[in-house]
Amino acid sequence: MERPHTVLQVSLHHPPKGPAIFATIPPRLQHDISPLLVGRGPEAHLQLQLPRLSRQHLSLEPYREMGSTLLTFSLKTLSRRGCVWVNGLTLRFLEQVPLRAVNRVAFSGVQMVVHVEEGTSLEAFVCCFHVSPSPLIYRPQAEETDEWEDIPQELPALGSEQPAPDHLGFLHSPS
Repeated sequence: MERPHTVLQVSLHHPPKGPAIFATIPPRLQHDISPLLVGRGPEAHLQLQLPRLSRQHLSLEPYREMGSTLLTFSLKTLSRRGCVWVNGLTLRFLEQVPLRAVNRVAFSGVQMVVHVEEGTSLEAFVCCFHVSPSPLIYRPQAEETDEWEDIPQELPALGSEQPAPDHLGFLHSPS
């Protein structure tokens, strides 16, 4: 009996270039358990012809956690020049993070949302690609200034009218 595959539902958007940049992306790709490469090079499984994209820019890497029967994924940055933004974290060369059930990723102008749907197959996984005509990620762009200058050195006293931000800078958890 065949085991159901883990499915990565991947939505893609590129604001300046639009959907045409994704014309060569297949709607569905079944892949073995080797890392899935994203880049502009011929060895990339997901090829995007963007000038700022490295030949191997990032990889989606399946692995199994100890004691688990399910595939889990991490995202690793392979580019020496560019960086990748994943769920609020900026990754540089060879840095990686585990993926959650829903992940927001940005690199070289590309916006990508990855939904991980668990399956029990340890032999392969499936990627389903969807091109979005509208933005997938809304986040303020960092300015090229010393952003630490405006951060107060002391936190407000407990019970004061202004709540202190948590470690990610949110005043409260998003709803």
